[in-house]
Amino acid sequence: MPKANTLSQRIKAKAIPNDPILRIFATATLINTFGNGLFMTVEVIYFTTVVGLSAAKVALALSIAGGVSLLFSVPAGHLADRRGPRDIAVLAYTAEGLVMAGFFFVHSYLPFLLLSIVLGIVGTVGQTTRMAMISKLGTGDARVTIRAYQRSVTNFGIAMGTVFAGIALAMNTKTGYQTMMLLDAATFVVASQVFRRLPNVEPTVEKGEPLSFIALKDRRFLGVTALNGIMSLHFVLQNVAIPLWVVKETNAPRWWVSVIMLVNTIGVILFQVRVSRGSGDINVGAKQVQRAGFAVAAACLLYALSSGVNAFLACSFLIAAMMVHVYGELIGSSGSWSIGFGMADEKHQGQYQGVYSLSWGVGGTLGPSFVTAMAITLGQRGWVYMAIMFAITGTFTHKLVTNKWFANS
Repeated sequence: MPKANTLSQRIKAKAIPNDPILRIFATATLINTFGNGLFMTVEVIYFTTVVGLSAAKVALALSIAGGVSLLFSVPAGHLADRRGPRDIAVLAYTAEGLVMAGFFFVHSYLPFLLLSIVLGIVGTVGQTTRMAMISKLGTGDARVTIRAYQRSVTNFGIAMGTVFAGIALAMNTKTGYQTMMLLDAATFVVASQVFRRLPNVEPTVEKGEPLSFIALKDRRFLGVTALNGIMSLHFVLQNVAIPLWVVKETNAPRWWVSVIMLVNTIGVILFQVRVSRGSGDINVGAKQVQRAGFAVAAACLLYALSSGVNAFLACSFLIAAMMVHVYGELIGSSGSWSIGFGMADEKHQGQYQGVYSLSWGVGGTLGPSFVTAMAITLGQRGWVYMAIMFAITGTFTHKLVTNKWFANS
């Protein structure tokens, strides 16, 4: 079994493309996210037009599922520390596949709601234990590099799945949509078998050791988790606010939304790994998050300028904004991973990753309403407010990590 420091040395030696552990992780992620792209593209359309649920009910079910799943993030990390993360992650992958297949039989709202909640729970358990697996396979730069590859592959997989799902959209039949659903279910099971090939990682907490949620007592870590939750709202901007802004508040053509998102997808696929190199040290990571805060703030101002001008200028401002936004996203992500892994107690990495995952979960649950209110309700003024918010958040994160504003309990 390869040791953690051996993996770190191999990655630092620039043997990343040939590293077997990295290949296994990337392959499992690619298979899984390709399936996710299939289902994400047709999910709302299928359950509203074929099953007959209202869009409001579908959205409510997904919000409830997201909220309930957050309760399982920390316990999943704690379990990974006590039992080892690999086998739990494999079981979670498999369970997600079985639950996804269950949607094939959904014909009313209550089963859809219940399955969505179960899927959210096992998805959270899987994500947390995979992060715990990364934390226990390497140290420093190695962890951030594995995470960067995972994110790059995730974008590629979802993009390919979205393109392939276009077949079902073109067919617009019940059979076509259900085929995408079942293919997604199958990818979870296949990904679980690939993931099983990773080396087993021994538990870092003895089974008889008293239960102690140490990560929830670490005030400094909770502080950076909260700040990371605010910073992660820029992802919600991309998925929710920007498409609405382009369509409702600018003279850019509707299809320009696809162009903007393509810039983001290609940028992450091509540059996330390169940007993440050398960011394993938490002080470097903190500086990256600070720079990301200013970059996303600048992007917000550019988005605001795209309103009230002609189509050419609107398109130009939007592309420029997304390019700056992508830069902030790339350095902010690598910095965030560096902080999340580097500030955690090594013995309880799983539990710490469970806590840190809450920042993205809360942001994803509460973020859509917030960014919509800012960007659409307040208009250009709202974009300015968000620019200030991101700049302050990045600066506060840097200060908290490097100056230790809070002492650990």
